[in-house]
Amino acid sequence: MKKHARWMLGIMFTVGGAAGALGLLVAPQAAAAGGGADLSVAKAGPALENAGSAVNYEIVVTNYGPDASSGWVLTDQVPTGLNNASVAGSGSYCGLNAGTIVCQGGYLAAGSSAIVYVTGTAGPNGFRLTNTVTVDGIEPDPNTDNNVSSANTNILAIPMIDPVVGAGASVAAAMTTAGVALRRRRREAGTAL
Repeated sequence: MKKHARWMLGIMFTVGGAAGALGLLVAPQAAAAGGGADLSVAKAGPALENAGSAVNYEIVVTNYGPDASSGWVLTDQVPTGLNNASVAGSGSYCGLNAGTIVCQGGYLAAGSSAIVYVTGTAGPNGFRLTNTVTVDGIEPDPNTDNNVSSANTNILAIPMIDPVVGAGASVAAAMTTAGVALRRRRREAGTAL
């Protein structure tokens, strides 16, 4: 019986070394404990903005652990109506290609975050901007429900004023103001006499 046990232990050391033998003994506990890097992404932006105004978004990538992330990729499709988009990030290299923002981040410890900023100019009409971002990591992610985030911004159209109508309204307002001022002066002059 002792010879058989030594022979089996010898096979385990030969096949996987000491780590292999211990790995066979520890594997069930490691599998039960779980692991990986739970990456999450959250995108925030203004709820309302005027047409033609700057629109700024902040994207936060957080690693909830339990393990560190050795790398991650963030993808953000620039929505139609957000013009002249640009991107900058902390802890990542970001670029914009054919309307898609891609940021590649490196090491992210458990409990740490990286921030990406996206800016652009709202188009000229009233509409709703919906901007969706996703993050994917190299390690297995135990919770993929928090890997996508969206922000909605309602763009308010600025009413266009016809130059002729606008000029006429300005003249009418000026005449009304002048008329009120003339009446006051006449009253004041009349009471003074």
